[in-house]
Amino acid sequence: MQTMTDTPSRGEITRQNIKKVAHDLFIKQGYHGTSMRQIANAANLALSGLYNHFPGKEDVFREVFLQFHPYQEVIPALSEAQGDSIEEILRDAMNRMITALQNRPQFLNLMFIEIIEMNSIHANELFARIFPVLTHIANDIYQKHQDRLRPISIPIFVRSFMGLFFSYFITELIFSPRAPVSSTQNALDQMLNIYMHGVLNQPTE
Repeated sequence: MQTMTDTPSRGEITRQNIKKVAHDLFIKQGYHGTSMRQIANAANLALSGLYNHFPGKEDVFREVFLQFHPYQEVIPALSEAQGDSIEEILRDAMNRMITALQNRPQFLNLMFIEIIEMNSIHANELFARIFPVLTHIANDIYQKHQDRLRPISIPIFVRSFMGLFFSYFITELIFSPRAPVSSTQNALDQMLNIYMHGVLNQPTE
């Protein structure tokens, strides 16, 4: 049963609507191409009404970036990854992350705006928020499978795995529609194999 505290206030509903229309405008026009007046018009507000909720455009973008970034889906996906071997766990983690990001198809557009137009100031804030959580998840995986893993820095382990994921995700979006079958067939498994075992033949003794 829903309680009174579960019901969003009129102000909260308005703020959510502002963030939704602002998100769509930022994606379509970029940060610098979007004005507070355009956001107000899209939200059916007077400009003064918009300023009652947000002091300025950067404040709007910050909340849009933090709300629409898929980390809230990605982190649970990573923490729930399962498998009997390190290969199976990483493959399951990749598949779960891909599924999570498929629900946020405009995520990369938002990230590019943040990097190019905002100099990553909000990404740095987000990084400080989520990196300790990712490090904790990675440390748990490492401890359970350290008999098969070389001694490595856990933060670097996190960065390398996230780098693998974004390399796969971005190249899949950019190249997959036009790429030959040889570069897309079983691409995830092959990239994971390279990640785990490298590209060089094992040295002979």
